[in-house]
Amino acid sequence: MRGIPMNALIPANQRRVQAREAFFQSGQVPPGLIDEAILNSWHRCATNSKSASDQVAFDTVTSTRLSELLQCNRVLLEAAASPMERLSRTVTGAGYAVLLTDRLGHALTAYSSGGTSADLMHKAFRQGVLLSEDSVGTTAMSCAVSEGRPVAVSGVEHFLNANRIFNCAAAPVFDPAGRIMGAIDITREHPMVQGSALSLVQQCAKTIERQLMGMLAPYILVNLGWGLPERDASEDMLLALGEDGQILGMSPRAREVIGLEADKGLVYFSDLFDLRFEALVDSLRKPENPLSVEAFSGLSFSLKAADRNNENLYRSPIPQPVPLSRPEPEPEVDFGDASVNARAATALKALARQMPVLVLGDTGTGKEVMARTLHERSGYAAGEFVAINCAAIPESLIEGELFGHAEGAFTGARRGGSNGKIAQAHKGTLFLDEIGDMPLALQSRLLRVIESREVTRLGEQSTKRFDFQLVCATHRNLSEAVQNGEFREDLYYRVKGITVELPRLSERPDLKAFIQEQCRQVTHGRALSDNALHLMMDYPWPGNVRELRHALAHADVMADPDSLLLPEHLPSEILAQGRPDEQDRGPSMVGSWRTVEREAIEQALACENGNVQAAANRLGMSRATLYRRLKAQRSV
Repeated sequence: MRGIPMNALIPANQRRVQAREAFFQSGQVPPGLIDEAILNSWHRCATNSKSASDQVAFDTVTSTRLSELLQCNRVLLEAAASPMERLSRTVTGAGYAVLLTDRLGHALTAYSSGGTSADLMHKAFRQGVLLSEDSVGTTAMSCAVSEGRPVAVSGVEHFLNANRIFNCAAAPVFDPAGRIMGAIDITREHPMVQGSALSLVQQCAKTIERQLMGMLAPYILVNLGWGLPERDASEDMLLALGEDGQILGMSPRAREVIGLEADKGLVYFSDLFDLRFEALVDSLRKPENPLSVEAFSGLSFSLKAADRNNENLYRSPIPQPVPLSRPEPEPEVDFGDASVNARAATALKALARQMPVLVLGDTGTGKEVMARTLHERSGYAAGEFVAINCAAIPESLIEGELFGHAEGAFTGARRGGSNGKIAQAHKGTLFLDEIGDMPLALQSRLLRVIESREVTRLGEQSTKRFDFQLVCATHRNLSEAVQNGEFREDLYYRVKGITVELPRLSERPDLKAFIQEQCRQVTHGRALSDNALHLMMDYPWPGNVRELRHALAHADVMADPDSLLLPEHLPSEILAQGRPDEQDRGPSMVGSWRTVEREAIEQALACENGNVQAAANRLGMSRATLYRRLKAQRSV
């Protein structure tokens, strides 16, 4: 028995009870009785003045807040949908409920176990319930997120006595940049085999992470393995590479073995491995792959294409890193509202006096179109219009993108450094889209730049002065964000100089004429039938102008050349608001709609030579949505 810790001979449940008694008596627990992640959680709960006798309400957030949460986590939800369904089918027969939370503990999706009778289980496993440590004490989900690893919590290991009926296992879900997005959890009333439960949630988390990697639409996805080329590459170690060799994302295991921390900025393949990216692609095309490669850390790895059928392998990648491309400007539009036009005229006067302009409006209302219009009609029109979306760029990259950086300023810094967007906007317009989502840490530095017009690049001490006009935009209520501590008050008053609020598309007084004009622009001169136009005028347009243009592009694909655009050519969500539910319609209409949709998809794929991403763009939908539609069509 020599070498075996005495605690290991004690039954698991007895160890948990002893650990709990020791903690609540002295605040100390002998080593080996309980997972350190759980002990850390107990300490946090005690520090936050929680009592083991506290009750748990398991209240849900408001419907408005839930909608916001689902929108904010839409990428995670899309990636997790299929893996969660498979996990649920696997474990519900064993009495488990399945749960997906965001990193703050909000329940995003829940699959209840049909075999449970506990009222507390039903209350806990509902969409919108906040299951954070602050709200419900120690849980497997909160421990997994805090520790960044799978954790099981059973019975008395829960800090609150009320939660002792739960036996749960959870694993964190990491995004391709190495940040925790949330956790996947399985829970039941009866004791569980911890090793089995942990294995299930860990495998589900890995599948979700792989889905997230695929959603980056990488040029190539590579499996990383240990040692010599003949050894199998690991499915756990994935690299997603762009066509210029940029590291778009890594699986957690790959990030761990390479030694690259999360959010390390822009990193290229050749920054990590002693091999040119073009040479990697050439090698992966050959049948003798995988190949051996040495990292600059000194470790040797094997690399193998995760998808041998990837058509990108057989075309040449871009040889050198290229700067982020700016989106093409949308056609200039008349906003169709006299008050908006008047406000825009006032905004031009403000820009002429070096006052900033803040454009407000829901997503898709044309905030960037307004900003470009102001730029083109201002005294700075000869300079560049430089746009940066504060919500679309990872937090770790925004500072470098805005202010620029010297070569070697941080791991992954671009060779030769970067001047930054503010420098690029010299004598032009800097447009900060979705400024309400700018990280708090950067807001103070941005305030100083706005006030002084002086910029210091990362990794340098000297400052340079630039002359630019500032236009910002957001869909958020910045006044509320200030009250909630999410946006600096001094920055708010500095950027709001003159505000221009854009109406929702459905609120435009010139809606009919606007739809017709957009139709001519998007479809190169085609017209809508009266019935189709009426349907579009009655539709609420939650996506505003952007959704309208996508709907018109969809109709253009579905209709025969040179014909009117008819109701059946419009997307299903527009048709649905003008006709009875499918269950109230005859099978012929359902079949007709499916036929039309299938023909539209086939035509789009044919036009784009089978390129799914290009076909999805043509249809006005995401690549993932098109894949789902294709799958649904094949199953009919």
